[in-house]
Amino acid sequence: MRLNDLRIGWRQLAAEPAYSAVVIAGLAVGFAACFLLLGYVRFSLGYNSHVPDAEHVFVIKQKNNMLPRPEWQASAPHALRDAIKHSALAVTVSASRSQDMTARLDSGLFPLSVLAADTEFARMFGLRAMAGDLATAVTRPDSIALSESAARKMFGERQALGKTLIVGGETLRVAAIMRDMPANSSLVFDALRSEPALLPDSGDWRAWTNAGLFVRLGGGVDIETVLRVVRDAYARSPAETRMPEAMRAKLPNHTSIEFRAVPLADLYFDPDFRGSRAAVSYGNRDMVIGLAVLALLVLLLAGINYVNLATVRTLRRQREIGVRKAIGASRWQITRQFMAESLVVSMTATVLGLLLAWLLLPLFSDLMNRQLDGLFTPANLLGGLAFGMLTGLAAAAYPVWIALRVRAGESLLGRGTSETPHGAQVRRVLTVFQFAVAMALGGGALAVAWQTRYASNAYPGFDPEPLLVFDLPEGTAPAAARALRERIAHLPGVAGVAGISEAIGRDDYKLTWLMRTRRGDSVGIELKNVSPEFFDVYRVGPALGRVFHAGQDKVDDRKVVINASAALTLGFDSPEAAVGQPMPDDTGTIIGIAPDLRFNTLRHVPQPLLYRLDEKTMDDTLGVVTVRIDGDKSQVASAITALWRQTFPNAILDLQNARDLFAPNYASDRRLALALGLASAIATALAAFGIYVLSAYQVQRRAREIVLRKLYGAGRRQIGQLVGREFALLVGIGALIGLPLAALAKARYLAGFVERAPMGAWPLAAAFGFAALVALAACTRHTRAAMRIAPARALRD
Repeated sequence: MRLNDLRIGWRQLAAEPAYSAVVIAGLAVGFAACFLLLGYVRFSLGYNSHVPDAEHVFVIKQKNNMLPRPEWQASAPHALRDAIKHSALAVTVSASRSQDMTARLDSGLFPLSVLAADTEFARMFGLRAMAGDLATAVTRPDSIALSESAARKMFGERQALGKTLIVGGETLRVAAIMRDMPANSSLVFDALRSEPALLPDSGDWRAWTNAGLFVRLGGGVDIETVLRVVRDAYARSPAETRMPEAMRAKLPNHTSIEFRAVPLADLYFDPDFRGSRAAVSYGNRDMVIGLAVLALLVLLLAGINYVNLATVRTLRRQREIGVRKAIGASRWQITRQFMAESLVVSMTATVLGLLLAWLLLPLFSDLMNRQLDGLFTPANLLGGLAFGMLTGLAAAAYPVWIALRVRAGESLLGRGTSETPHGAQVRRVLTVFQFAVAMALGGGALAVAWQTRYASNAYPGFDPEPLLVFDLPEGTAPAAARALRERIAHLPGVAGVAGISEAIGRDDYKLTWLMRTRRGDSVGIELKNVSPEFFDVYRVGPALGRVFHAGQDKVDDRKVVINASAALTLGFDSPEAAVGQPMPDDTGTIIGIAPDLRFNTLRHVPQPLLYRLDEKTMDDTLGVVTVRIDGDKSQVASAITALWRQTFPNAILDLQNARDLFAPNYASDRRLALALGLASAIATALAAFGIYVLSAYQVQRRAREIVLRKLYGAGRRQIGQLVGREFALLVGIGALIGLPLAALAKARYLAGFVERAPMGAWPLAAAFGFAALVALAACTRHTRAAMRIAPARALRD
């Protein structure tokens, strides 16, 4: 291929600007979508690849069978690290624990994700200091290592090394500056501290609290050998040895906690975490593969458009091709010319597509909830350009084949179309494929969006609008928390203040109480510790009996409120029978049955719950404060902020409306609906381009037939039916293929919800209707053109 071929190809495109704009715009959109989606796929598949020998580093995970809804967690009791160390196995083991804290520097407060780790952690994960001594940061309790971005955020352009800051009330010296962890790392943190800072001493029961536990294999040791050590050590723990045998026998695998291990390289896609409370931090391999297929599908649709447009353009250039052949052009010269034109189109579209992808990257990163700043690397850009070149060469194949079949003599005489009925049929099939994909994606997007809207607005059991919610700093004393609540209660515009161990709408902190039932066995029931004002503040009345009231009940009263599910779980014949009865283990009297409140999402059946009057949860105070407003919300929020600064000068207040707590539960569903909706819009637009070109070609090919029908009295309606009949058939066939796929996807998605939105088949009907309207609009211009065909010219041609 010569430079002159490319120059001629560019001139051909410049001679038909409308055609060129449609072709290049369609391909550019396809390239942009493909580049972004494939970039996300590569990002996801590369999780934890920065860790040296990640395939031999394993994460110990656990599932607590005592919880009402057992699920896997990427953590294990910290004491198991020492058990592995003392086992004499040829392995390296490390433990770490992350905590969200607040750093004070001068008068500013900064959120800081702090990881406390032992000395093996930095070596295992290949951490290196850009400046300072990382070993000092993980060995001295008065030191800390900051990531590059955290240091820049807090100190700006100033030198951070050697400076001091206050973290959690402690004054720490910056001993090292680290490079930021890659965005596709399962461990992303702002600061690194020594192990004693956040991890408990192994000498007491706190050693059995959870931490991240990592094992690097060596010396021919397999992971099952390590797991045997872990299970044996836990079997000797106080939590396991004190459990009654009768209860242990009822648990899965006859243990309160199950342990498994997963290679760090596979952690992100571990199916055990799918559907767990931590699922937002993990990926679904099937979904990622599906996105890769979707990326190629969008590019294929754009390529189909280009092939259709290039084919019609080739048919219009029959006489030009015939002249070139008549004056001696060889098959290779014809091929080279059409390939050059295709490369000009594809490379121009690729460059524009990459520019469009760069502009859309921030929005795409927010949509996928991942930091994708490293997508535009030189290697990725070169790969994108090479992919665009291959796409152009592949798309040129069919137009080249048509051009080579042109016979010089017939084309100069104006005979034939140079496209066989089989070729025309292939392009009809491609158009059907485009509309089938568009309707399948559109129907799925509408179903997901409707269910997400329904779930997000589902009644949680109370009116969240007049409620403000905030979390107390970890370690707040019960007396300080109670004093703050009392001060807030006296603010103008405040109708009440309550404390609870976890906010309604969040499924994070869980406390399970092992209780004896009336049947004599033991069950685990989720416990919510509340202050006496809780039900008054939320304006939640009893389903049966009564609930707690501030003027009637006080902290540490031996009274409990349960929900209907808990009553049946405890062995009562009915919720009514439980009211007024003592708890089976004599820990209090059941004064009433509370209605179900949406602590969990619509994906889970409401769990058995017990509300107890207590100022503490284990050894911590009630962590969540709820304020009911009956005045100006902004003024109350400002007053609460002022009190917070006086009480907790080293902590950041996160004051939210109670309704906002439900939104994160369905954030991934909203992202899925938006991604499908955008893909559907792109597919529909590309299908519209395709049917626009096909209708233009059909009108051109059937010009004589149209004129003859007009001469014999056919009106506008009959001509419109003639032109539109074929395309209505194509859209109908596309619906027969695409809508069942959308229905199948809809059913599979809704199967994950225990409460589903009433929607019937309207998402499928809407997807079909939108696609049909787009097809009608695309054909309208050429239907009007058919009515304006001059009979004399059409018959002469």
